[in-house]
Amino acid sequence: MSATKHMSLFQRPAVRLLELRNTYKWGGGPDKTILLSAERHDRARVDVVIAYVRDVRDHEFTIGDNARARGLTFYEIEERAKLDLRVLRALKEIVIRHDINIIHAHDYKSNLFAYLLKWLLPKRVAVMSTAHAWVMVGLKGEIYRRLDLSLMRRFDHLIAVSHATKDEMVNAGVPCDLISVIHNGIDTDAWAPNQAFGSLRDELNLGQAFPVIGYVGRIMPEKDLQTWLRAAALVAKQYPQARFVLVGEGKDGVTLGQLKQLAAELGIADHTYFPGYRSDLLPIYAAFDLFVLTSRREGLPNSILEAMAMGLPVVTTDVAGAKELVVNGETGFVVPQQDGDRSAYAILSIVGDDHRRLCMGRAGRQRVEREFSFSHRIRRIEDLYEQILCPRPKVRSGVVASV
Repeated sequence: MSATKHMSLFQRPAVRLLELRNTYKWGGGPDKTILLSAERHDRARVDVVIAYVRDVRDHEFTIGDNARARGLTFYEIEERAKLDLRVLRALKEIVIRHDINIIHAHDYKSNLFAYLLKWLLPKRVAVMSTAHAWVMVGLKGEIYRRLDLSLMRRFDHLIAVSHATKDEMVNAGVPCDLISVIHNGIDTDAWAPNQAFGSLRDELNLGQAFPVIGYVGRIMPEKDLQTWLRAAALVAKQYPQARFVLVGEGKDGVTLGQLKQLAAELGIADHTYFPGYRSDLLPIYAAFDLFVLTSRREGLPNSILEAMAMGLPVVTTDVAGAKELVVNGETGFVVPQQDGDRSAYAILSIVGDDHRRLCMGRAGRQRVEREFSFSHRIRRIEDLYEQILCPRPKVRSGVVASV
């Protein structure tokens, strides 16, 4: 071995990380976090490789383009069945090629792959997972959630993105000491009102319409956008010039079709817009006067962090980590789930008082700057990785990224 190679190996970071994820199309909040984390890690501490497992039939998958544009080491592995053993072989080769010592999974499928890899690999590799949320509703979602939580008990360590998520895990039998709470964070330099150039108002010809009520996220059943539209219809009765904008798409067009039909039944179809998926979200948030989330299942919604960073008041349901972001009566309102009347009342309480609306928006921005810094979050995770690899003290429960 040459001196150059010896020095190169000697200087490698202690943490050699594989970020592992399975999702579709352009992903969601966890994917923003994974890619930005990989971009922002201290290279002296963490060497990062990203691997995405995707359905071979998913022809709209664009996360790879995003990762490569950032200059990240990225693998895209096609899956041809529910459990494709060729994926395991490909992942094993990646781990060996890059001398990975931590596999960090981010969903039920990648958790299963990570667990199997732990036993297939010739040397010990630590496996950990971030519990972003179990968002699928119905019996199938509950079965997946229980199986995933059962598997998580066998991991080296776990991250919960909210205290509510940790409570759910502990109640399901996951040891408390195995879980650290690390809230999602946001880059407040990039996410700021003065960084938005242009506005969706121009594209949709909204002009001076007020209020413009917005939503950004997946158009899926767990988001309960039926309640969102019912609240919008109540707001429209008092504000005939109100406009309602729901940005995003789902895995298929079924939910979107149902929502368009409901908007027509409620008499607000002419005032409701579904612009589809957008990669540049700053002009989207810049068009809104208020952000509304009516979800039934969440972890810690990145969309709320984005809205607050953009100076918007937020009305959200009391779902998981959402109520850890929004301070009720200060940065917006927290309302019960599946309650269109209460959601509408909260919206009207904000848009009917310009002073309150502006104060709530400022307070939200300040809260994000103070407590949900992405740079602080990434340092906490790097510390956690090093503690997992270090055989000394056990990782202490309750590590929180908010400052």
